[in-house]
Amino acid sequence: MGHRRGRLTAMRIVHVSHTSQRGGAELALVRLLARPSRWDAAVCASPGGDAFAGLPVHGVPVQLDLPGLPGGGTRGKSPALAAKYLSALRAAARTLRDSPLVHEADLLHANSAAAAIICALANRRRRVPLVVHLRDLVDPESLGRFGFEAFTRIGLVRADAVVANSATTLRSAESRIGPGVFQAVLQSPSGIDRRVTTPSVADRVRTVGMIGRLQRWKGQHVFLEAFAHAFAGTDVRARLAGAALFGEAAYEEELREQAARLGIAGQVDFLGHVEDIPRFIDGVDVLVHASTRAEPLGQSVLQGLAHAKPVVATEGGGPGEWLRPGENGLLVPPGDAGALADALRTLAAPGDLRARLAAGAARTPGLLTDDECADAHAAFFGTVLGVRATASGRHPE
Repeated sequence: MGHRRGRLTAMRIVHVSHTSQRGGAELALVRLLARPSRWDAAVCASPGGDAFAGLPVHGVPVQLDLPGLPGGGTRGKSPALAAKYLSALRAAARTLRDSPLVHEADLLHANSAAAAIICALANRRRRVPLVVHLRDLVDPESLGRFGFEAFTRIGLVRADAVVANSATTLRSAESRIGPGVFQAVLQSPSGIDRRVTTPSVADRVRTVGMIGRLQRWKGQHVFLEAFAHAFAGTDVRARLAGAALFGEAAYEEELREQAARLGIAGQVDFLGHVEDIPRFIDGVDVLVHASTRAEPLGQSVLQGLAHAKPVVATEGGGPGEWLRPGENGLLVPPGDAGALADALRTLAAPGDLRARLAAGAARTPGLLTDDECADAHAAFFGTVLGVRATASGRHPE
């Protein structure tokens, strides 16, 4: 624990995010810090978004000057763009380094790969233990070529501890994590306030839903193609919850044109960003996850399981760690619209499969509510402080 001005205080953690836009990593952090306080928290984030508005955190957020760059600065092939992005990260690191929040902190928590680079540069003398949160797979496909190299060579190597949102995510980074670094896999908060223990299953499938930012690798185009194969011309509706962010408006327009071309435009609801996810899930009969590559966690899968819904997800990554095919959900190959369509037809067919999967979802072991996730993270952060204190020859307070 921290010890300042001669008195014992709660551990003070500075959570650093490279963006204030509402992405998956940012929403996970919001959910973590929106619970009743387990520690004294401050958020440092770049301007230009409202992800952290209204959080009950202590301290004044530091505005990190990290401008939005084409391609995110990490995925482009331009060396000049990569250099510009690294320059922005260094500027953010200087802002963070000079902040009194960091000097008062017991722990730095980097909420993303870019945030880890910022924290590592700001904390070169390792005055404050650094926890790096792995929320994406650590590979060039997920982080971009430049992002992967910068993160593994600058951010990850200076971590005192690493926490991952799934075993798959942690395995993707293992070869790059230094010896003696404390590691853990912890479920990220996914908007689960309670678990449904008594499923309610409709007599037939009327609505099939999907949750996720409108982004090509999330696979909404695969979902629409599969839905058309399975339900075109029927009264079954497809509901897409999620907005296009970070310059992805063209993909949303492509999806709308695809729905029209497939003859299902009148059956598809584009809802944009949805605040009340539990209500959305309660309103669908089947929940679909359709990512075209391995998903680090798959928050929508966890949300569907918590609501005891029949879930269809793509194989690999986090969803495959939670779903047991035929018991609490179905798995299909990524990018395979035909296989997804077959799974949807199977779920819509007469029989008790949906009821059996819903009952299995309600019994899924190890699935945590957001309060339980906050408890697990508090214990992890406390352990990191204890390990760091022991290694430095100090006794934790």
